[in-house]
Amino acid sequence: MKKALFLFFLIQGLYAFDVQTISEEEIFSLANTEKHTWWAKPLAIKNLDEIRAIIRQESEAVENALDIPSESWKSVLVPSNLVGNAGIEKGKNISIYRKVFYNSSKENRELSIRLGEISDRDEAYLNGVLIGKTGDWDSTLPQAYDRVRIYHLPPDLLKPMGTNVLIIVVKGIIDTESGIYRDKVEIGPTPQILKTYYLENMLQVLALMVYTTVSAYFLLFFFRRRQDKENLYFGLFTAALVVYSTLRTQFKYEYGFELYYLKKIQYSVLFLILPNLYFFIKYFYKEYRFAIQKWWDIIFILFNLIPISALFVVWLTTDVELWDSYFNLIVQPFWIFYAIGILAILFKALSKKNKDAMLMIASILLLAISIVLDILSGRAIINFPTVSTYVFIFFVISIALILANRFVALHNNTEKLNEDLSNFNAASRRFVPFEFLKMLEKESILDVNLGDQIQKEMTILFSDIRAFTELSENMTPKENFDFINSYLNKVGPVIREHNGFIDKYIGDAVMALFAGSIDDAIESAIAMHKKVSEWNLRRQEFGFAPIQIGIGIHKGNLMLGTIGESERMDGTVIADAVNLASRIESLTKVYGAPILISQTALEGSKQKDKYSLRFVDIVKVKGKKDPVTLYEIFDNEKDEVKKLKLNAAKPLEEAIAAFQKADFFTSMNICREILLKNREDKAAMIYYKRSKHYKKNGVPENWDGIEALTSK
Repeated sequence: MKKALFLFFLIQGLYAFDVQTISEEEIFSLANTEKHTWWAKPLAIKNLDEIRAIIRQESEAVENALDIPSESWKSVLVPSNLVGNAGIEKGKNISIYRKVFYNSSKENRELSIRLGEISDRDEAYLNGVLIGKTGDWDSTLPQAYDRVRIYHLPPDLLKPMGTNVLIIVVKGIIDTESGIYRDKVEIGPTPQILKTYYLENMLQVLALMVYTTVSAYFLLFFFRRRQDKENLYFGLFTAALVVYSTLRTQFKYEYGFELYYLKKIQYSVLFLILPNLYFFIKYFYKEYRFAIQKWWDIIFILFNLIPISALFVVWLTTDVELWDSYFNLIVQPFWIFYAIGILAILFKALSKKNKDAMLMIASILLLAISIVLDILSGRAIINFPTVSTYVFIFFVISIALILANRFVALHNNTEKLNEDLSNFNAASRRFVPFEFLKMLEKESILDVNLGDQIQKEMTILFSDIRAFTELSENMTPKENFDFINSYLNKVGPVIREHNGFIDKYIGDAVMALFAGSIDDAIESAIAMHKKVSEWNLRRQEFGFAPIQIGIGIHKGNLMLGTIGESERMDGTVIADAVNLASRIESLTKVYGAPILISQTALEGSKQKDKYSLRFVDIVKVKGKKDPVTLYEIFDNEKDEVKKLKLNAAKPLEEAIAAFQKADFFTSMNICREILLKNREDKAAMIYYKRSKHYKKNGVPENWDGIEALTSK
């Protein structure tokens, strides 16, 4: 009869499986075998009452020996990701499992069923009776997508010597994952189920206690010897791994914390694990720098923005699916660059016959393999228990042995010398920019000699506080110094954040240099205005008048070097381009412009279309024979003013062109139209007055349409 039924359903296009037999005396796995299976199908309805009606219908006893549901059911592997199987396309949709098993015991015992980790919420029914549920079905936040479900069976619910039907309704939180996707599915005596469950987690907790101690030790050691940054990064790496692994355990559910916030923390520390490991290796083997280490470190500045941006994504959004996608598609692919950096340093150390490098490589590779397995398991690609927690024991022991060897080799006098030298270099950089030393190819100020110099094309930025003399007259000397230092404390970091460095302070003025892109200087100027605007709001709260700054930008060849004499020398920059940048800054007051930039500099911009700018003049500044073309950048103006200036950009250019052709009547009319809309437009006013003057008095001999300015 059994073979006949099997052939009948095989002809109908269905598969038939045996009903699995269990006993209440021991734990039985409910996972798929060649003879037994789970069934699943999607549910189009969302109303729980309608779903429960389907559950009652599907829970009818199966009396024959074959497990053959209706044709809408499909055989699926449990545990595994349900998405992509049984017609289930999205994890956020509701799906339903069906499992049939035969209880061969004659008497009922205290039993529990372990359903593994279900993404994300579920309701479980045995013979049509609810035995447990997890999560708020209608919530948009994650509920328990990595929680192991253990449901205790009510007395007398399991049919002795009879067939039982287990129905599980599931709903995921992300579209790429759903169902019973990891861990075990089994049924058995409750004491045995719980013993296994708590023993697994207890071993993880004991390991994490050891790692916490290791992390605290290295962090405390760093605070004792701050020059050894490898201790800081190893401590942070270990701490991040401890937090991440703790939040992977099941004990987090024992204290009632909301999973949503726990996952924010878990994702945050996950993003920081590999960067901290890289910096640990980098500082631990700092004497073994590979050939392109300098450029690699520059690139890593950009790489470090990836985990930083990921933190913003996690903490500023509530979309768990976005977190998961950002991690899988953006963060993880960038980890390969950290891995390449780590291996490059280690193989460089190995090539120099460093005895510790081989042990470090072996331990890191083993740890990397375990982390990859955990990631694949976390993505429901494989079903594998968490192993990185245990593999980390070997890694910690390896690091401890390596560090012990290094500590023995240290000499007290060398430590003191290094500490003094480090302190001296840190102090000297406050007076001589580190970037200045780098351009002179010097590692320390001790390496600098009188007359060291280098020629380099750079962008110069000059900034100045407008009407500072009037401001300072109303302040005491101390207030003057406090004011200037407060201002410089705001704009100095902005310059550094945009890859520039301050060459010198000239009272309230700042001269900064940018060796890279001209856009760094432009972005820095815009950011400086923004920072000053924010500072003005704070000043007004205390009754102080707001301030304004003007910024001039130019680009050209510079001579950087040291001047002075044997007992007193200084770093300086000598170039005609520096003087011109200073002159351009002084013209910001004339044109009422927040930022003026020369055409020479602007032509080097790769992003000029993103800035709000306009052509304002061609002039010969005092002391210069060649004319300079000036553009105004006004991204920081108020929206209304910005709109007026943008609308006036083309008319103003036409007015200037007419002026240069001595068509003063046309130039005056165009400027008048601009001023009728914006009487504060100083550039239009300048050309209106110039045109009016030359229209009335005529032009001088050899006039070329370019104004020669007589003041600085």
